[in-house]
Amino acid sequence: MPVEPHSPASPNWTLTRRDLMRIGTLAGAAVAGMGTIEIVSRTTTVPSAPAGTTGVVHRVPSMCQMCTTACGIIAHVRNGRLFTIDGNPADPNSQGSVCAKGVAGPSVLYDPNRLLYPLKRAGRRGEGRWRRISWEEAYTEIADRLRAIRESGRPEEFAFQQGRNRSTDIVRRFLNAFGTPSAFNHRALCSLNRRAAILATIGDSDWDLGDFENTRYVLNFGCNWAEAHQGHIPVAIRMMRARERNHAKIVTFDARLSNTAAVSDEWFCVKPGTDGLIALAMSNVICSERLWNKAWFDTWTNYSADEYAAHVRPYTPEMAEAESGVPAEAIRRVAREFAAAAPRCTTICNRGSHAHRNGFYNDRAITVLNALVGNMGHVGGWCWHPLSAWDTQALPEPGPIPPKPTARSLIAEAKDWPLANAWEGKQMRVGEIVYRWIKERRQPISALMTYNCDQAWAWPEAGLVREVLSDEELVPFHVCIDVMVSETGNLADIVLPWTTYLERWDIDSRPPQGLVDYVGLRQPVVDPLGESKDLREIFPELARRIGGGMERYFPWRTQEEYFEEYFRTVPGGFARMRANGVWQDPAKAPNYVPYERVLTAGELKGSQTDEKTGIISKGGESVGVRIGGVARRGFSTPSRKVEVHSRFIVDKGAEADRTISPLPIYEPIPGQRERLAEGKLIMISFKWNVHNAHRTLQSKWLQEISHTNPAWLNSATAARLGVEEGDWIEVTGYRPMDEHVPGGDGSPLGTLRTRVHVTEGVHPSVIAIAHNAGRTTGGPVASNGRDRTSLPGHPPSRDKDRERVWWEGSLSVAQNDIMPIYPDPVSGQQAYHDTIVSVRKVTGTG
Repeated sequence: MPVEPHSPASPNWTLTRRDLMRIGTLAGAAVAGMGTIEIVSRTTTVPSAPAGTTGVVHRVPSMCQMCTTACGIIAHVRNGRLFTIDGNPADPNSQGSVCAKGVAGPSVLYDPNRLLYPLKRAGRRGEGRWRRISWEEAYTEIADRLRAIRESGRPEEFAFQQGRNRSTDIVRRFLNAFGTPSAFNHRALCSLNRRAAILATIGDSDWDLGDFENTRYVLNFGCNWAEAHQGHIPVAIRMMRARERNHAKIVTFDARLSNTAAVSDEWFCVKPGTDGLIALAMSNVICSERLWNKAWFDTWTNYSADEYAAHVRPYTPEMAEAESGVPAEAIRRVAREFAAAAPRCTTICNRGSHAHRNGFYNDRAITVLNALVGNMGHVGGWCWHPLSAWDTQALPEPGPIPPKPTARSLIAEAKDWPLANAWEGKQMRVGEIVYRWIKERRQPISALMTYNCDQAWAWPEAGLVREVLSDEELVPFHVCIDVMVSETGNLADIVLPWTTYLERWDIDSRPPQGLVDYVGLRQPVVDPLGESKDLREIFPELARRIGGGMERYFPWRTQEEYFEEYFRTVPGGFARMRANGVWQDPAKAPNYVPYERVLTAGELKGSQTDEKTGIISKGGESVGVRIGGVARRGFSTPSRKVEVHSRFIVDKGAEADRTISPLPIYEPIPGQRERLAEGKLIMISFKWNVHNAHRTLQSKWLQEISHTNPAWLNSATAARLGVEEGDWIEVTGYRPMDEHVPGGDGSPLGTLRTRVHVTEGVHPSVIAIAHNAGRTTGGPVASNGRDRTSLPGHPPSRDKDRERVWWEGSLSVAQNDIMPIYPDPVSGQQAYHDTIVSVRKVTGTG
């Protein structure tokens, strides 16, 4: 039903425990000292508004973009000004819940340091000198530069670097129309290993969706779903329901006591990078004690249970204990409990398990653990959905659609990593290598456009990124599109003011936690401030000015006209989407056991069956597999079964002259054991529940809650180093000692000074630093008072809070400056949690 208007909440409202749970802050309450009620009351304070605030309140459905979860929201707007944000109950994922980041949207929309007008560099790059220009001047210069590149016959010399992109349709359309393949994303800095492990094993999806609401047992390997997971609120509410309704048990393996670990039944503090070994040891127990679902494994995988039992036999719980620190008897007990709960049991993983040099193997081992107990696709088990975004079959993109580029990009293809782009259409680019390779002149770049990324702050070896972006020979022309001034924007020639997610249009959705795909609409809840524009307005205009045929792929006169066409197949069309914000086909059932579906006579017509393998082929492609004489859909792998043994990844490795094990294995991090023996530590990163990427640091509401990032050290480690709570330390980062990694010579990378937080909540071999800090630009809120520059042409701020940054001068360090570029040699995933550092106590204030 359409959302009906109601009166806005008072800024002085009180909260019950039910209120707290509804807005998704239950997980935050698990961390002592965070002050949950204080968080909510601050972040729902009505922003200052001009006179005349009486009037009708309009409730506008849209979608949040304060993090990657993209929850449905309802914006409360009066007299053209946004006051508060609630969750949209129509969203099947978030179901009306919204977290502190979502509630804080108004503080980003009305941030006094927002970019509101186009700017052009007036001094050297990085000098911070700008002049305001018109959109006409900006369009003309950008179009002239890009037209010259396109007409030169070398379209690949125009490179596009994006961060989290929720406008994939318009970005893809523009780059394809231009003809450039040089599109670099951040997937290798986010989830490449996880996706590759799932695709290699089941083929049906690159993202798992445990049926958490119906499960009875969850093994959590390094996933902080209560704070920072891609499914954050949708996962958290289902986990809590499972706890309440099913008495589900949650066991977490993590190197740090996160909010998720705090709300789990058990937390095991593990050495980073050993998650896969723990999973293999559990598989050992399940096989040796015959706790498996042998019939399912032998039927639906391409490797027999007995063969897999022989493979995991060396991975004993005692071996796992020696490496990980988890007691062998605990591994045995948890393995037995997990198997006993099958099929209503599941695993969940994230960067804690896969963002390692051995992360692909880690997540392969964890995925196959599910196959051993036969929970795959079952109610309460390890599930998935083939559509991790909106249904492009039900919602075909409006034509005319430009062809894919024929030019080649050495950097984008990243052939040094066998699984980086092994699956068609998955865009598994090795983003962390881009600036190293530009510096090495592997591929000429004549123009670079960066969008929603801030890689000069957020990338590993961020100093190298800044060095490359400062060099006009390496990057002759740089355009940055973003909401806020950033380290990357400071190194641009032209900065274009991008609309916030509260001022623009988008088609969006996330992997469906209910296992039924849906589509959502992000629509403007207020008019864009200043002269800010969205890509959907910028790109069509640039295409028309560049010409050469590009313009024909953008025939729509308005953005609304484009969306009218896009949502034509949705019942009620664009009007319904504007009223509801979300649509889900009520005729679709959850994606349970899709591999068991019996093929129809029409699907079998003209097919052939391989009598040896049972694989059913049609038109040169496999379409199913015969199981017990019945033609079933199976999995979307070459064997149409779960590929415990993957010939595909072996062949891909051979193409790159690299050996990849066809089976899940444990591979120790090269050189790690030796460097730990020298007294060095492993630096890991984490996110607070109120921050995500670079733009949340612009929110004064969120910065009030979390604005500093001291280094967590275990009390035993602190005693060994002779440091106490609050002491200053110097942390030196080192490149890996790894011949398969670019620059893997073990050399020092750089140092930072920070203060110590002594705790039992981190592994003794670890130093943990939150990476949502260390900004030097973006205004006083984002930079803890370091940056107070005024942008030319921007009106003076009326926001008095700009001068009331009570946390000014607080510790805030950029962790990525000492984090090396460290791609997993198999896939290219950045090994965020394998940085070797030395730590020493220092005097002074840093």
